[in-house]
Amino acid sequence: MKKRKKNRRESRAAYLFTLPSFMGFIGFVLIPIIWVIIISFQEYNVFTGTSEFVGLENYTAILTDPRSISALKNTLWYTVLCGIGNTGLGLVLAVLVDDILPAKINVFFRSVFFFPSLIALTFVAIIWQEFFQTDAGVINYYLGILGISKVGWLSSQGTSKLAVLILDIWKNVGMSMLLILAGLQNVDKGLLEAAQIDGANVFQRFRRIIIPIASPQIFFVLIMNVTGALRIYESIFVLTGGGPGDSSRSLVMLVAEKGFTSFDYGAASALSVLLLMLIGIVTLIQFAGSRWWVHYE
Repeated sequence: MKKRKKNRRESRAAYLFTLPSFMGFIGFVLIPIIWVIIISFQEYNVFTGTSEFVGLENYTAILTDPRSISALKNTLWYTVLCGIGNTGLGLVLAVLVDDILPAKINVFFRSVFFFPSLIALTFVAIIWQEFFQTDAGVINYYLGILGISKVGWLSSQGTSKLAVLILDIWKNVGMSMLLILAGLQNVDKGLLEAAQIDGANVFQRFRRIIIPIASPQIFFVLIMNVTGALRIYESIFVLTGGGPGDSSRSLVMLVAEKGFTSFDYGAASALSVLLLMLIGIVTLIQFAGSRWWVHYE
């Protein structure tokens, strides 16, 4: 009986400690999502506060709008390349720092790779905007030394997204490296040495030992990078403004434009709902695929 009472008290205490987080989730996540879904079926006038139910008109307008389709394609482009680029390069850097570099300079390179993730994204984007300038940019200066003609990084539709990709990887790959590095601590060095003695080459040890053991951390980093790429906004806003034209505009940027520039809250809400669904679908696909390569034991 005493044990039951003690368990009940502990359960009540546990619920009490989780209550603030639960209330915060309801107030700042669940209720806004429900409100956005409601607004997405209405034509909402932000100036008068009045609204009119329009059914699926907002969704139909979005799905037939060339700008929305372009923003969707750009977002998927960022998602694939930023997600794979940050995770893949982060894995390579983690292995480099953990296993290849001498221990004396190990900490130094960890700090160097991780430092960009500590800087505010807006500040970083402003700096890289100067680097990417066509006439006075540092990148084109060194390309000129190599005999390569100037590239209009921010003024060309073919390179504007590439500039955003370079900025995103430079900013986030250090965090990916650090998180994967934590997973590499579970890799038994003796196991790697035994595999090497048995004739396994570097690629085989990497594929058969390192990746399976560190797969939970790699999967977490992949989820984090893909979700972040689906919500990419600040770097595009500062670096290219979504241009030239709509060549680098993402879905989140289009949501902000419709909501805070055009004051079309209905369309912005509908686009937000579609983005939420896209994030959910992509996340489910990743979890479904993880059964084939992520090992938790």
